[in-house]
Amino acid sequence: MRSSINFFLSWKEYFSAHEYFRCDRYQFAPERVAGGVMMTISAFWFFLDDLDLRAVIGLAIGIIIVIGLPLIRRLSWKRKWEREPLYRSEHEVSYSEEGIRFLMGHVESNLDWKYYQRMLESPEGFLLIYGDDAFNLLPKRAFANDEMINQFRKLAAAKLSHRQED
Repeated sequence: MRSSINFFLSWKEYFSAHEYFRCDRYQFAPERVAGGVMMTISAFWFFLDDLDLRAVIGLAIGIIIVIGLPLIRRLSWKRKWEREPLYRSEHEVSYSEEGIRFLMGHVESNLDWKYYQRMLESPEGFLLIYGDDAFNLLPKRAFANDEMINQFRKLAAAKLSHRQED
């Protein structure tokens, strides 16, 4: 039996999904690690070298890394969103035991479950992951009810469980 959902993806959903995916991939955000290391080294330099004010430059750079890189990432994703009209077109998705069919604007994809590596469930939706930085998002709000959400969750988990072990 084939089930279907239709939705328009919002910028907020798109960005939230990317951030959720990034957080799942990294235990610690790379910019926090790099910025934290830079600030720690600068603080040691400042105190161990008789309050050398040049160390403050490293501290400032560390703060810029921690605060600035997430902002740059957000702006980058926003730009990508604005340049790609398919993200803003209606998504028609149908799924069954055989696979998933996507229709976005004039682009149609019929994908076998084997195309996906795994599924990640966020509070807002399902991320069907097919690459290092690539996934399809199915927002939970697109499903008619909780029963359909649970049916999709069970189907995807059954079809992708063998992939999780690889």
